[in-house]
Amino acid sequence: MKIWTYRRRFKIDDIAGEVTTVATFKDMTSTLLLAGQVVAVDVMKPSRGAPLRNNHLNHTLADGRSIEIEAGYVGWWKTQIAVRVDGVLRYESAPGATIAWPAMFGKTYGKGQSPSAEEEQQVRDEETRQREQFRRNKPSLIVDISIGLLFFVVAKLTNLTTAALVSAGAGIVVAIVQRVTKIDLLGGLAAFGIVMSLITAGFAWAFQDDEMVKMRTTILGLLTAFLFLGDGLFGGRYLGRRLVRYMPNPDTHAGRLAIGLGATGVVMAVLNLLVARLFSTDIWLVYHTFLDTFVAIGLTLYAIKYAQPKEVELEAKRAAQ
Repeated sequence: MKIWTYRRRFKIDDIAGEVTTVATFKDMTSTLLLAGQVVAVDVMKPSRGAPLRNNHLNHTLADGRSIEIEAGYVGWWKTQIAVRVDGVLRYESAPGATIAWPAMFGKTYGKGQSPSAEEEQQVRDEETRQREQFRRNKPSLIVDISIGLLFFVVAKLTNLTTAALVSAGAGIVVAIVQRVTKIDLLGGLAAFGIVMSLITAGFAWAFQDDEMVKMRTTILGLLTAFLFLGDGLFGGRYLGRRLVRYMPNPDTHAGRLAIGLGATGVVMAVLNLLVARLFSTDIWLVYHTFLDTFVAIGLTLYAIKYAQPKEVELEAKRAAQ
């Protein structure tokens, strides 16, 4: 599945060309076009144990000069290129920027480089940690999705008020099961989830009105958002610290993560308000159950990016070790 297509045009003396980089969930392909003709292609396929690298495009011009182009990510959202002619850097689409994958994905190796035995062991250790992390979090992910689907089905069969009470009740039952079995079914924020379930149930019971149930998402969303923002201002000591355990990078900054997720909560609450006021209940239900998940994922990824340690912080940590 294609994520995005990036196009970078360049002109050096009499050389005019374009590099097209297509990013998918499986690979990153860069293509060099000169005079509209494809003259070089390179594909980088991330795989288990394989080092991350940029794409390198090489071509010999008609006059014998060689052109080499390095293409890859600068940051999270864009790819850039650096063009060398006979080994001399002649063009950069992002002057002075280092072309490399985001640090959280690991080291980006240059052309012809490969990881050392120690680095390969670190990769294996990280893969083991991530597998264990997914195994630990899998039950809570399944429960979260199941309760969301339960809300949707009950709302379709009855009304939003009943659905809110049933899903909140299910959350409380899961909390009790977690207490008895000692299996983490609600994630690292179990106590927080129980409190929110009780607030949700009380809200639905008090108002007994579908319109107010729709507003519940906005009201509780803002409440949750402000709790995260407040936690973030104090360094993420409670909420942020517990959520770091789910991050691929264990060095994720707890305070910045809490602030980023708090901001995400504010945006999601406002979007819910707009959909609830401007569209029908059926459209809101579909949005609430399915569509807002994709919006939340996008905003959450941005929050996670914001929470990643800066290079200076990583350097300080390495020096301390």
